[in-house]
Amino acid sequence: MILVYGGNGFIGQHVARYLVDCGETVVVTTNSRPAHPVLLSEAIAAQRAYVEPMDMTDPFAVMSVVSKYRPRITIDASGYRPKAFAPGRDVSLRTAALVNALEAARLCQVGRVVLLSSMDAYWGIDRSQIPYREDMNVPLLEPGDHFIVQSWVKKSLEVIGNLYRRQSNMDIRFVRASGVYGPLYRTFLNVPSRLVRAAVRGIHDFAQDKGGMPFDEDGYDQVYVKDLARGIVLVALAATLQHPVYNIGSGRVPSYGEFARATERAVPGFKIELPTRHPGAASGTGMNGIWMDISRARTELGYQPSYAVDQAIADYAAWMSEHPE
Repeated sequence: MILVYGGNGFIGQHVARYLVDCGETVVVTTNSRPAHPVLLSEAIAAQRAYVEPMDMTDPFAVMSVVSKYRPRITIDASGYRPKAFAPGRDVSLRTAALVNALEAARLCQVGRVVLLSSMDAYWGIDRSQIPYREDMNVPLLEPGDHFIVQSWVKKSLEVIGNLYRRQSNMDIRFVRASGVYGPLYRTFLNVPSRLVRAAVRGIHDFAQDKGGMPFDEDGYDQVYVKDLARGIVLVALAATLQHPVYNIGSGRVPSYGEFARATERAVPGFKIELPTRHPGAASGTGMNGIWMDISRARTELGYQPSYAVDQAIADYAAWMSEHPE
């Protein structure tokens, strides 16, 4: 039995579905949405997946579910839209949820815990050091912010998780995920999701509050959610690992132009022209050009993204056409 916190969410559902496809039985927790994970409907009917409503900030609720199912592995894929709350409430909610999950694992002697961190953990490292590797020293203080970056969350998660790992001798593993897009992504903050939605639904939405119109040649490390789910499961199911943290992403910078052309091919009739940078313009700030080295996961786990941009966008567009949200 494997428990996936946030298993009714975007990444969590894909992780749970991949686990079921690997022959595992899963428990998924849900809080903010109705307890009907669309990717797990068949598994639920076959009693290969179970759904438990839960407020992760309630320690008794978390302990109750963990003690009920006694999972051998827990995977924390919980989360919510960045910058959704004021700082005080954000810190309180996030840390309470994490500590409750770790305490339940410790007290119920869960064999393995996987915590979903992200590329945001590298935020603040000088861009000259790109690509980012797991053995880099991560700064605690950063000079700037970005509207989708959650650096404090991921850095704190790793610090607190590593405290439990050291002092309680727990098998805790960290996945630093790149940017991610694909079915069930509901915030439409990243460019691939906005392109596919525009093509499938006829909504030309590149609003300023979502980053504005991107330049054709810009981009950052983004991976299709099915590839990310596979990478997380590889980390979770490995009997032993040489390291506690692994980058899981595309291992490169797919450009927004690549995504735009792939969307045009996936949805005939859709056309979009992204602007190009004028000669002499700066190369961009924020997320632009950022990517992670995935050689550790490739060498030790056999991880390699299987969805090229064209495949991923075609699959995503087909899903969105069949599942209007």
